[in-house]
Amino acid sequence: MGRVSPARVMQAVGAFAWLLAGAMARPAAAQEPVPAAPAPSFADLVSVEETDQPPVQAFNPSAWRGRTEYPLSEVILESICGKPDPDTWRPLPCSTLFSEGWFEPWVPPPIGSGGAPRQGWIDAADGNFYRVWFFTFAQAFNQGNKSNAYLGAYTLFTPLSRRLLLITNIPFVERNGVGSGLPISSGPSGLNTPRTGTRNQTTFGDLTFTPRVLLHETQDSTLTSELAVTVPTGNQPLTGKTALTPAVAFWNNFAGRWVIRGAFGDQIPLGGGGFDTLISQLAIGNILTDHDVPLFGDFTLYVSALVDTPLSHGQRTSMRLTPGMRTHLGRDWYFLAGVPTPVTSARLGDIGMIFWFMKVW
Repeated sequence: MGRVSPARVMQAVGAFAWLLAGAMARPAAAQEPVPAAPAPSFADLVSVEETDQPPVQAFNPSAWRGRTEYPLSEVILESICGKPDPDTWRPLPCSTLFSEGWFEPWVPPPIGSGGAPRQGWIDAADGNFYRVWFFTFAQAFNQGNKSNAYLGAYTLFTPLSRRLLLITNIPFVERNGVGSGLPISSGPSGLNTPRTGTRNQTTFGDLTFTPRVLLHETQDSTLTSELAVTVPTGNQPLTGKTALTPAVAFWNNFAGRWVIRGAFGDQIPLGGGGFDTLISQLAIGNILTDHDVPLFGDFTLYVSALVDTPLSHGQRTSMRLTPGMRTHLGRDWYFLAGVPTPVTSARLGDIGMIFWFMKVW
């Protein structure tokens, strides 16, 4: 089993801590010019994982009234419990990362210019800020000596400001199968690689806390950075592991109601718990209906590709495709389903199914 040097771990943590500390230490200027119209596509980004609220009107730059900053405690309270006014939204470019957005309450961004709302998908990176909670149930149907397996989890997306979000993932039950029969399921960002085991086991899983930073947001594009911290709250060998997963993700409404989204990350196990794993994800989908259609609001069909590449064992690269759907049932309740299907001989399990039952507040 490979070990990650302390210097590498400190580099990952230090880079993320520097980003947060630098931004919080530099309050915004008192006056800001009226922002320009939002970039029409992801290609217009200066540089270079759920708003999921009912669709709001597109941003009108002429109606912008200027930003208002508040004490940090009020920002957090308003972001979590307040009733946001979508009309106060404005773009947040990379150029103002350290000067604005940190002391402003979270507000849902508008739908894309093509009509696509920002919403999460199963097995796909988010690249956005949301205020939601949801339950996950995943089932794996394995063949040969791998018995079936399942997973149950609760996930909470808590915005703390326009620039900072905290994701808490609680896998309250995990059932493994002999020969790596863990359910083909990922964390809320589509980036947490399932672990393997050598015997059947049912256990409480490992908690994951993920601070996410909004790097850039326009009407049609969002770019985020995050650092997932996995805490060893479960029982070995299936769980009981510690890992860091830095990642960047994007979302883009590139044409009509078509959306493309993806992410790139590196899972770094600590304490000799495995090998570094590069994780690449890309998804594309289309929103087919309006938000208020009974039982089928914002009805979305999509397909996601997820590739895991162990750095020390590149020949063990695994890939799966997940066709999925999402629908608004009404009153901000959503149902999502996905069918993760391995397409390589190296795999963490056979065909499975994943369901989310979600509430936006």
